[in-house]
Amino acid sequence: MLGSLLAMLFLTVFNPVDAILDNSHQDGFDPTLAIGIHVGVASVIIEGDATVESEAGKVVSSIQGNYRYTVKNGKIKQKNRVLPLKTAILQPKLGIIQVNGHVFRGAIKLVVQRGKLTVINILPIEEYVRGVINREALPHWPLEAKKTQAILARTFAVYQKINHPRSKLYDLAPSVLDQVYGGLEREDVSSNRAVDQTKGLVIIKNNMPAKIYFHSTCGGRTASAKEVWGKEVSYLHSVKCPYCKNSSLYRWKRSYNRSVIAKRLKKAGYNVGKIRKISVQRGVHRVKFVVVNRKKIPVNKFRAAVGYTAIWSNDFSVSLRRGKISFSGKGAGHGVGVCQYGMAGMAKKGKNYKQILEYYLKGIELRRLY
Repeated sequence: MLGSLLAMLFLTVFNPVDAILDNSHQDGFDPTLAIGIHVGVASVIIEGDATVESEAGKVVSSIQGNYRYTVKNGKIKQKNRVLPLKTAILQPKLGIIQVNGHVFRGAIKLVVQRGKLTVINILPIEEYVRGVINREALPHWPLEAKKTQAILARTFAVYQKINHPRSKLYDLAPSVLDQVYGGLEREDVSSNRAVDQTKGLVIIKNNMPAKIYFHSTCGGRTASAKEVWGKEVSYLHSVKCPYCKNSSLYRWKRSYNRSVIAKRLKKAGYNVGKIRKISVQRGVHRVKFVVVNRKKIPVNKFRAAVGYTAIWSNDFSVSLRRGKISFSGKGAGHGVGVCQYGMAGMAKKGKNYKQILEYYLKGIELRRLY
């Protein structure tokens, strides 16, 4: 609910161009995010030194140490005490709090829904980005690569918050549904420096935060949004990328018994029977369809059916020999937007975050949102 209200306020009270891009409106703008870290759980263990408040800000309790929260008669139960609340906000006195053994910055919001608890981490965008970088990029990558990832993560979060919040209660999920987020535990000095040195920077297109995409490894050339998803996006065109060769998935091979592939396809609704013939139909740079016997399957659906860690990307060839189906491919992920191993390779060659982003995303701007 907090994310939805903020998004509505952002879009209706302020002109987006003025509010985001005009420096005269930046003072005092302190955006926050709501992350749904646990949804529909019977209980949660929270540890820390915090006040427990109502949505109106009234302190109704406090904790020091380890407390189990459950639901009783539609209200939040704190250890053996039932609080007169369906929604509670735990405000940590030291800025951090532990939830089911994981440490988070910011506040924790508990909401009763259908007899279960939804647990939401509420924190400033910058603190969220700190918890994302080393889960989306490797800790040993150069600082400029981490700066690039920080800007990507921040832009993604802002765009989703404004345009597509995950639910009425929270803006983002902490998984690959949005971005992998695990709180404070994966932070390190270089990732925090990357966040601090890019504070507030987002990718802008047409005077609004851009809808951005990134992937692990392009395999030598990124894909356009038009080829992969059938939609033309001016800043998501295919570019050559000689920078991601250090990825273990720059080139890959996988082999499976044809019966395994047939079973996985059948489970996904494609009853192809015994596989006697399999081939690919390519677009400009990537596979568009996989043809199994006479059944034409869109490549994205084929990958989903067979498994994303079986078919790492949408750029591959396939052969059938002696009952074995072999895939030989390039890269990992959908291939659209920024190649993450590529950005690391560019950083190692001395490119800065601005050069990296402008290489992969043509025609974008970088502006400070706050």
